[in-house]
Amino acid sequence: MSRRIIVIGVFSLFYFGLLIYPAVRILTLSFPTLQLTTPLLLVIMVAPLAGRLAHEWFPTRFTRWLSAVVLTWLGVCFVGFGAVLIFEVLNLLIVLDQQVAGWTLAGITALISTYGFVNAQRLTVANVDIPAPEYLRGITLAQISDVHIGSRSGRFLNRIVDRTNALKPNYVLITGDLVDFSNISQRELSALADLNAPTYAIIGNHERYVDLEATCDRWTSLGVTVLRDDSVDLGQIQLVGIDDADTKTQVQTKLAELMPIDDRYRILLYHRPDGAGAAADWGFDLMLCGHTHNGQIFPFNYLVKRYFRHIRGTYRIDNLHLYVSSGTGTWGPIMRLGSRSEIGMIRLY
Repeated sequence: MSRRIIVIGVFSLFYFGLLIYPAVRILTLSFPTLQLTTPLLLVIMVAPLAGRLAHEWFPTRFTRWLSAVVLTWLGVCFVGFGAVLIFEVLNLLIVLDQQVAGWTLAGITALISTYGFVNAQRLTVANVDIPAPEYLRGITLAQISDVHIGSRSGRFLNRIVDRTNALKPNYVLITGDLVDFSNISQRELSALADLNAPTYAIIGNHERYVDLEATCDRWTSLGVTVLRDDSVDLGQIQLVGIDDADTKTQVQTKLAELMPIDDRYRILLYHRPDGAGAAADWGFDLMLCGHTHNGQIFPFNYLVKRYFRHIRGTYRIDNLHLYVSSGTGTWGPIMRLGSRSEIGMIRLY
């Protein structure tokens, strides 16, 4: 019982303190004569949560759109929390015009949030050079990760495919969380069939949360090879894909069931940046991961880094090169602050 109370208390503190209080505070500062009646307060407090749950209860295109709007609104509230926190400290030290402060806070929140939303639409290319044997030099791999179709639209996937094709990679590698809602139609994923290079994918944690088998079937029908604790021989390359799991020993456990192929450059796809040591011991040369989003919205990058040692970029573990993508899409709020949406362009040289 005590643990449940603690969980409820932490959730309530986060929900009301970080997400509700900033909106109420800015509203009352900007409009000092406004009477926040009980019904209005209830709407402010309950609407975000109700909007998010609507899609779980009544999954339609509209409720999915509503969920995306609500989650982005919560991101705006989080930005507002930082601005309000600074105001509250200054308000203790100096005399501030409350209404001017309210409008200033609203303006700052809107400006930063707009930048975050626009930044989330931009697709950047992360050029990554990885040393490889001479016979592989010039091979290029495009990494797509954490697109989150569901939170994002099929039109966004179209843009990703167009940008990826323009890079002319030899292979396209999708490192999980391509979708994050159930019943994402094959039509909405149809852009996958337009990828010009052989495409291989693994599942992330969000695929596990939805209609996993049906999702994998849709990918396969669109020409994507789904690697689930499996290996494929590409001639010069052995490519291995492992299913995402919450346990830290997933990579080690699953690799024990697979055999390395001699005289191959070995690449491992695993959604989260765990198990790099086991991958290095197995004999992998390159490991590609995602999951972290590089925190997506500052200062979450500091919190994520406390859980994942490797949060974004290239790392060396013995003879293994690990690359962690900051993600191609977004989850939750369609916002990026202090991070970017990227397609990884990995060149073997």
